[in-house]
Amino acid sequence: MSGLYINRFIDKLQQLELKGSRDFVCTIQEAKNLHNDITRLLIDLDNAKNTTTTTVDTQTIQVEVDGGSF
Repeated sequence: MSGLYINRFIDKLQQLELKGSRDFVCTIQEAKNLHNDITRLLIDLDNAKNTTTTTVDTQTIQVEVDGGSF
């Protein structure tokens, strides 16, 4: 996923903040593109979460400690 429209959104916000703008306006197409990027990102995140397997090693390690000549 490229995240192109997410990056454009962030860049546009930063530019408007630097100019001291109080309003943000975007076209319907820009909003749809941003929506698609966010949706793809969430789907990818969900897929990654569901396919990641966590394996726990259940091997027991026994450690014996004695005082020696202490």
